[in-house]
Amino acid sequence: MKPSATADELVAIVFDVVRSEVLRVGSDFTPQSKLLEAGLDSLAVTQLLLGIEERTGIWVDESLLTPENLRSAESFGRCIHAFCVERS
Repeated sequence: MKPSATADELVAIVFDVVRSEVLRVGSDFTPQSKLLEAGLDSLAVTQLLLGIEERTGIWVDESLLTPENLRSAESFGRCIHAFCVERS
């Protein structure tokens, strides 16, 4: 599966989904902010995955849901991109 979005575009999509649909965060929240510290929990992860799929058509494999990958919107977006490129 080759993503139609670049790694940077996927980071922006993940960041936007987090900010607009998943977590209530302030203006100081950045793509590098720690998601778990901002309140990401199992329900929020489910919402995040649905938001990503709705916007990109990419189904995120559950194997990617590790604390390291979910460290930030940036790390998760880049992880998704790498996974898609690897699978294509």
